[in-house]
Amino acid sequence: MNLKVQLLYKIVLIASLCLTASSFYVLYHANQQAISEATFTANSIEKQMNSQLLQMFSRYDSSNSFPNTELWSDIIGLSGSCIQFVSLSKKRQRSLCDQSTVTEQTWPVWFGSLYQYFFDASFEVKKDIYFNAMAYGSILVTLNTQVQTARAWNNLQAIIGVLFVSIFAVCILVYLTINNMLKPAQLIVAGLEKMRNGELDTRLPSFSIKEWKHTSDAINELARSQEAAIMSNKQLALKLMNIQQDEHRYIARELHDEFGQCLAGINAITASIHQTAKEQHPDLAIEVKTISPITQHMMTVLRNLLTRLRPVDVDDLGLNASLEKLVTSWNNRSKDKTNYQLALNGDTDSLPEPLPVNIYRIVQECLTNIAKHADASNARVILNSPSNHDIELKISDDGKATSNEFDNAIGVGLLGIRERVTALGGQLLLITNDTGGLTISIVIPRSL
Repeated sequence: MNLKVQLLYKIVLIASLCLTASSFYVLYHANQQAISEATFTANSIEKQMNSQLLQMFSRYDSSNSFPNTELWSDIIGLSGSCIQFVSLSKKRQRSLCDQSTVTEQTWPVWFGSLYQYFFDASFEVKKDIYFNAMAYGSILVTLNTQVQTARAWNNLQAIIGVLFVSIFAVCILVYLTINNMLKPAQLIVAGLEKMRNGELDTRLPSFSIKEWKHTSDAINELARSQEAAIMSNKQLALKLMNIQQDEHRYIARELHDEFGQCLAGINAITASIHQTAKEQHPDLAIEVKTISPITQHMMTVLRNLLTRLRPVDVDDLGLNASLEKLVTSWNNRSKDKTNYQLALNGDTDSLPEPLPVNIYRIVQECLTNIAKHADASNARVILNSPSNHDIELKISDDGKATSNEFDNAIGVGLLGIRERVTALGGQLLLITNDTGGLTISIVIPRSL
């Protein structure tokens, strides 16, 4: 559940509580108003009766009936109420009731029950009549239950309608306001998603709301620091790679010039000793002859070591010829088990250092992995080098390997490829082919 819906639910809940409290207050106020009016009527009748008694005793006039109910009609104003006078002996009773009645029940049954439960709709006000320290009787003002219930229901309907419309309007306005206030959050989440996908050059806009502005500024500063750190790491990795290549080149040259020359000299001396021994000491000739296979093996080991340290073909022949020679050697080695193909597009022979040797190493490692693990019938290497555009390298096969196999367990070979690509500022993507097998897609910028 998103934040807007949660806030809206809370607003509706609070509004419902406010509506319930307001409804209860309206009913309470209606009941208190009826009681207040009944009390006011009883007090008015009491004053009127005291005034009548005063006139009767001051004039000694007892011709008028007591109490005079005709005077009450000017006082009674509470709809549905009844006024009764009960003498002490209860022999004299006068009553006057408001003829207002409820012809039809307009309120629900549940409302009538609740109103009767919480409030006394048949409330009665009693006032004792005294004059000259003598009690004459009591005045009773009684409320009509149906009239008071109808009155409370009408008041409730009026206030509920207003409150419901007001609350509904407030909910809509609050929802729109929250939606507008949370728009920066959507932009922030979208920006963070881009940053998570490696787009660290993404920047969040500066928002007008202070809290969102501080958040976006902090995220932008974090992205800048991460981008600077990654760029620094790439530069260090590239520098380390260049140093490593220079060191490999130096070691390869020293091994070739020193160790290789020594082995060549040993072969020459061995051949001379063998010739002399064959003429003067035939018994030694057989033992001298065993030296030559050892030196040949050492030359083979040295040649393989030199190739691993620095592919001489890349320096001497160029990247195109080196890749063609590499693919040809894998075809000869596979004995028709796997068909290796190479496609070169664009000017791939004029790439700046250290791209050629690293591309060669990447292709070499990928073909080694295909031969070891893919069990493929076909493997294809595509190198695209359009002018003034990024370099695209794709190595695909139709074997049994999938990208899921590399999600949790990355081998040393693939890890080395990732490190090379990252150091060159490129991106690597593993794609499972629809027809089976795996495609390694690499994009490397031309300018480092």
